[in-house]
Amino acid sequence: AVVTPATPEEVAAVVRVCAALKMPMTPRGAGTGKEGGAIPYTGGVVICLERLRRMELRETEMMAVVGAGVYKEELNKFLAPKGLLFGPDPASNPSIGGMASTGSSGMTTLRYGTTKENVVSLRVVTPQGDLFETRRPVRKSSSGYELTQLYMGSEGTLGIICELIVRVRKQPPLRSGGLLPFANVEAAVATVVAAVHADPPSMLRCELLNADGVEATNAMFNATLPCVPTLFLEMRGTDMEQMRRDFDMVADIATAHGCHREQILFASDGAELDDKWEARRGCSLAARRVRGIKGGDKVLSTDVCVPLRHLSDCVANAEGFCRDLGLKCVICAHIADGNFHCLIPHQHAESERVMDFEEKLIAQALACEGTVSGEHGIGIGKVANSCREHGPVHVAVQHAVKRALDPHNLMNPGKVLPPLPPASGAKL
Repeated sequence: AVVTPATPEEVAAVVRVCAALKMPMTPRGAGTGKEGGAIPYTGGVVICLERLRRMELRETEMMAVVGAGVYKEELNKFLAPKGLLFGPDPASNPSIGGMASTGSSGMTTLRYGTTKENVVSLRVVTPQGDLFETRRPVRKSSSGYELTQLYMGSEGTLGIICELIVRVRKQPPLRSGGLLPFANVEAAVATVVAAVHADPPSMLRCELLNADGVEATNAMFNATLPCVPTLFLEMRGTDMEQMRRDFDMVADIATAHGCHREQILFASDGAELDDKWEARRGCSLAARRVRGIKGGDKVLSTDVCVPLRHLSDCVANAEGFCRDLGLKCVICAHIADGNFHCLIPHQHAESERVMDFEEKLIAQALACEGTVSGEHGIGIGKVANSCREHGPVHVAVQHAVKRALDPHNLMNPGKVLPPLPPASGAKL
């Protein structure tokens, strides 16, 4: 069954009925998640939040009240007449509630941080059907446990996020940017690490497509970029001269790492690069079609994030793993964050090799203190790898929280954590 409540109070009423019937509940936002978090594998009721549409600007506070069903692009369209924006920018167009539930981020983390840093307070419905506010909407508070962050990234397993108070920011009026091509990914990533340390103040986005990624987006979007590893930069600010100096600073670093200066593309009007950014946003779809197979391929989408000191080796090794296994490796990366996605197009007959690749990639990320999920969340697809990352004590603490808040395991069961052990066997 699917229900579509229109207010947080209606969500609470639905949850109370489900709780009384011991009926499993699966919250759903825009359905753009990568890890199956909104799929009701255990049956029960899907609580679709698309009708939670509230948008209210609190301009004095530089905050906005947003219903969980509002899409990212809708919110920014609402804020634009005031010259404001909500900073996090996933490549898709997810709901704001879904962004909070999975802890997503996207292409502007370098400047604005992840969704977790941009949410002030939540209105949440508990598994028992009670509606409450996690925190007062003030600039700072040290009153009690930080429940806002407890629910961020919990993917509907502890309660249902119905409404959010988010930070909004001034939208800088000027845009510029450019493309920096490299002979190999090691040089491109080394450039990014050095640029992050240099900290050019107007750099908003710094994204990477590897050679296979450029090939895929060229074919999908009728572009003609050279099929080599390429950095995509966007600068935002109020002083065009400063923005140009910032771009040139990164270009100098790139040149020192082997980028040919004459091949660097700069656009003083960032709109000139909009088609290139759309191609970057569409790399997941492009990966499905890059091999030209009728009907397209399935695509494994990975999401590791590693410390910057290991980033160059990890990205280069990922390409090498694919090469050794005879697989195509489309990499699109929020590279300045250490977060890169390997998109592996494949058919069923290649599944074993794809699983082998994923195991090598995960093992590498964990060996160098990285995480199995930088922004996609855990859902059902990454439960086992998340447990590998955290270890038994960490998982036991998570189980204790889950059992305390949702003792009957009704909220999105099977997601984020392995099955709850018997209560008597839980040890911390």
